[in-house]
Amino acid sequence: MANHLSTPLPQRVGRVIVRGTALAWGVAACLAEYGWTRLFGKLTPQDRTHILHKWCRWTLPRMGVQIDVIGVPPGPGLMASNHLSYLDIMVFSAITPCSFVSKQEVRSWPGVGWIATLAGAVYIDRSRRSETHSVLPEMQSALANDVRLVLFPEGTSSDGSRLLPFHSSLFQPAVALQAPITAACISYILPDGIAGTEVCYWGTMTLVPHLLNLFTKNSIQATLKFSAEPFRFTSRKQAAQRMQAEVEHLREVPVEVLR
Repeated sequence: MANHLSTPLPQRVGRVIVRGTALAWGVAACLAEYGWTRLFGKLTPQDRTHILHKWCRWTLPRMGVQIDVIGVPPGPGLMASNHLSYLDIMVFSAITPCSFVSKQEVRSWPGVGWIATLAGAVYIDRSRRSETHSVLPEMQSALANDVRLVLFPEGTSSDGSRLLPFHSSLFQPAVALQAPITAACISYILPDGIAGTEVCYWGTMTLVPHLLNLFTKNSIQATLKFSAEPFRFTSRKQAAQRMQAEVEHLREVPVEVLR
């Protein structure tokens, strides 16, 4: 594995400038299209997710992010996935138009948080137990409007070394509507670094230094795996248990087996 410091400083600075500019341009263009479209009428939930999809597809390759997709992205319904990084939102959006159930902190993230909010993200304050119930109507409305809604049931991001327990409460809207729930798994490979600390964003890490370091990397390989079929459940606890098992299976099975 190549060492980060083996890349000459001018090259690393050049990558930061080019990729930072690409991200800024992508976010600005996405926000501008939201505003422009809004001038001509109300934005539907589908409009919002399609605009984010368009600009994430444009931006990520220019940030050095390559995406490999295993399986078929599902139709409208709930996608339950592990959660590793601020990149997750952009990677999912680049593959298929979708919105997200995210922790409250994401709303204030520069760039990613802004476009996620305009795409209809549902935010939850994990520190307040009562907050879970207050976002259920928003989730139910999104699902009823045939939006692909990505849920990170672990409740926080991690270094990817293991899957954290899934919280069952946020599966309730999909269970109540008998909406399909599909398992998804995201992972990253960093050829010239350590994905668990330099792509994954967790714990007490600080966003801007982490992102600037990520910009210096040669490339970032993201892999998205989807389960072969959706599931429907009559119990949120059953949904959480089964989806955790499905995501764990996707994590462990080699890519070659799933192709």
